[in-house]
Amino acid sequence: MTVFEPPKSKAEVKEWILELVSVLTSIFEEKDPSLKKHSKRVADNSANFCEQYKLLPDDQIFELYLAGLLHDFGLIFFPNTLLLSEPQHRSEAENVQMRKHPVVAETILSNLSMIKGILPLIRHHHESIDGSGYPDGLSADDIPLGARILCLFNELDTMVFPFAKVPAAKITDALADIKKQAGKRFDSHLLDQFAEFVEAASAESDDFLLKKETASIRQIFTKIIQDFSSGKLTPPVMPQVVKEVQGVIKRPSSTADDVAAVIEKDAVITLRLISVANSPVYRGIHKIRNLKEAIPRLGLKETLNLVIAIANKSLYETDRAQFRILMDKLWVHSLATAYGAKLIAEHLKLNDPENYFLMGLVHDVGKSLLLKAFTTIAETKKINFDVIQTNMQQGHLSIGGVLLRRWGFEDIFVSVVTRHENIELTAETEKELLVVHLTNMLTRTIGYSLFDDDVDLGELDSARFLEIEPQKLEEIGAEFKLIVQDVAHLF
Repeated sequence: MTVFEPPKSKAEVKEWILELVSVLTSIFEEKDPSLKKHSKRVADNSANFCEQYKLLPDDQIFELYLAGLLHDFGLIFFPNTLLLSEPQHRSEAENVQMRKHPVVAETILSNLSMIKGILPLIRHHHESIDGSGYPDGLSADDIPLGARILCLFNELDTMVFPFAKVPAAKITDALADIKKQAGKRFDSHLLDQFAEFVEAASAESDDFLLKKETASIRQIFTKIIQDFSSGKLTPPVMPQVVKEVQGVIKRPSSTADDVAAVIEKDAVITLRLISVANSPVYRGIHKIRNLKEAIPRLGLKETLNLVIAIANKSLYETDRAQFRILMDKLWVHSLATAYGAKLIAEHLKLNDPENYFLMGLVHDVGKSLLLKAFTTIAETKKINFDVIQTNMQQGHLSIGGVLLRRWGFEDIFVSVVTRHENIELTAETEKELLVVHLTNMLTRTIGYSLFDDDVDLGELDSARFLEIEPQKLEEIGAEFKLIVQDVAHLF
């Protein structure tokens, strides 16, 4: 039997409360989906408003956000016919009944001790500065500041997104009506900032929690980049077997046996290299049984590239289960770019197509380093991967350059890694950079990219300067898609 363990840390408590509130607000969906949307807008706008103008400390802003989500919780106990009716068409008895909803919400939610701090905000979100509101007729500073803020955003949202079948007010008209009630229903001290905020935001809800999460993730990535740049966080070293293979291949007198003798020191690389050599991509007439047979089939440069790929597959592995899919996607994207760049280089009859393979393989290595570092630092269980990808995208170029310089790669490799995104391409741009840029974009058309936006191959400057027609690019894309399908699982 599983025993419930209450949350201990502040972060765990917060997460538990959010899950609880999420369950409660799901009831809105059953009652009326517009009620849930209304509550979310009021919560987001109220919290963002407070944060922007520093009206409350962080803990109280969080409570205000929760109160915004649940401020109309009492309405779920009223019939829809009453909820959706126009106030002027209700009887006095019905209006009296409707005014009870803050108290109903408070009564029900008071059984949940972990959110007791939000109850005064819920109870008093319909109070008026002049004392004419409900349920208690509080006035001025007797009304909690959070409740005064909820009152403003609740009124605005109800006018702009009405429940009843009445014309929606324009934001400018809604603001004008609210300003007319300054010092009566609404706190006149808040109205200037409120109007400024609403006009800037156009009354569109900016997700408060996503905004907070985005800021937190951005801070983590900024710290990682700073630590890499300053040397506090050391990039991984080139695996020893790669260095040894490079040294052997550089010797003019080296044979396949010499290269095999070095690689055989690493059993994992040996087995995977043989598997790749037997894949449909490289398969010959006979099945490869050992490295001495595999290396001649692959060629020395291709062997080195594959050794680098296999050795560095660990950069794309993590113990954090929630990040594995993203890591796998990043690895497959890099492998696809490698084979695609090689095919384009072969099509253009460029020298050393194997070099293009390696450039494609390492072009996004900065992303793997950033993500791997992030997985060891970030403790949150709920991850917004769109935000993570955005931050990886913004910081990976410089980090990739740091790693390749540390590994002793030639300047052209560093240039490709640090410049393959968001560059002004010209006819004079290095062929290597054009090829990797083009292949990187081409992966989006075959489903091997972290991005799913459409790419018009005919509009790519890199394709135009390399003089490759869209139809040919589609053929190349289809070809290296099949290659990746055959070999990706073998690394």
